[in-house]
Amino acid sequence: MNAQDMIEAARLVRVRELQTALTKAAAENLRLKTENEMLFAHFDLAILAANDLAALPPDGRLVIVDGWNMILGANKVAKDRAELVAQAKAHVAEHPSDFVWIVLDGPRASSSVDGRVRVSYTGGVGAHRADKFICDFLKMARFRGDLRRVEVRTDDKDFKKEVKRIFAS
Repeated sequence: MNAQDMIEAARLVRVRELQTALTKAAAENLRLKTENEMLFAHFDLAILAANDLAALPPDGRLVIVDGWNMILGANKVAKDRAELVAQAKAHVAEHPSDFVWIVLDGPRASSSVDGRVRVSYTGGVGAHRADKFICDFLKMARFRGDLRRVEVRTDDKDFKKEVKRIFAS
């Protein structure tokens, strides 16, 4: 092996290192782009929910439902999304001052409202997006002084613990 071969081998090693670094940077860029898109979608959904909360009558409550937990969790309260929405509509029929907001993880952020029932999908990828989104909303409601008007329904023990922590602080 001569000097020229050693220089070429060193260059090849350096090119491979650069390719590896570029691949890692591209993956990080994609992760940050996805996170940014999710935050923008969450911001829009949070504004809608904040408006719902602000528009409640003085005796009204914003009932936030951890959607998939209530459908797929160990203590299921509904067999599917349609049944969960029907239960929410029954709740607002019995409690005309309340507003129910069902939050579900989903691939695309979206929100629809039917009377006093809103169904929102978080968008993005990853686990516990709805939990994180609800917690962020609760912190905003606490900051605005409206937390006492919010009720969260979930059977997820870890999420419930975090919700209690937010309400206690």
